[in-house]
Amino acid sequence: MAIIISDGTWRQFLVHTQRKSELEICDFVYTMNKVKGGDLVEVLIPYLLRTKDDPRPVVLMTSGIAGAGKSTLSKAVISKLPSFTRLSIDGYVHSKYGLYAIDYPREKYAEYLAEAQKAMRQQLREIIGAKDGGDVVLDSTLAFKEDRDDWARVVREGGGRRVLVYLDAKKEILWKRIQERQAIERNADSAFEMTEAILDSYLRGFEVPRGEGEVVLRIT
Repeated sequence: MAIIISDGTWRQFLVHTQRKSELEICDFVYTMNKVKGGDLVEVLIPYLLRTKDDPRPVVLMTSGIAGAGKSTLSKAVISKLPSFTRLSIDGYVHSKYGLYAIDYPREKYAEYLAEAQKAMRQQLREIIGAKDGGDVVLDSTLAFKEDRDDWARVVREGGGRRVLVYLDAKKEILWKRIQERQAIERNADSAFEMTEAILDSYLRGFEVPRGEGEVVLRIT
């Protein structure tokens, strides 16, 4: 059964909701050019707030291809929910080494990426393991199930509660947004000079979260 919610500006379709212990599965459909990051945070708030029954620190993990809106969502979360700290692997590499193939050679990227992942894991552990236990939004592609499982393990071992949000979009929408973003500037959120061929390879290799307790935000 689908529940349709409309405020006259945009429509949000709740396709199904299931709560099973820690697993919460929702599927939302929204129009990207009408919905801002803040609107999505409002949709996700029930998943992101701690409760009396479950006071564990929350770790929101984003997953999706470039152009899906992961950074937009992540920045909106920390803007609306000050208990959250944004951790960005791409942001770490950019802040320390600059832009890919401009400030550092292509062959160094794998090394810098591994360094960033190690640093972000340690920072996540410190945040959720602190006395006051802060919340985290992990702004990352998380294209492979193995990576998602690894991060989920770090969260679990640190005493946190993971919320996995998958931003789903068709290639045409992703490519349009990538082109628009690259026409403005390259920054930490768009460090790569993305081509359509590279996007195609990402789409072929991406392992879509299924049955992982994911919340799906579907872009139409």
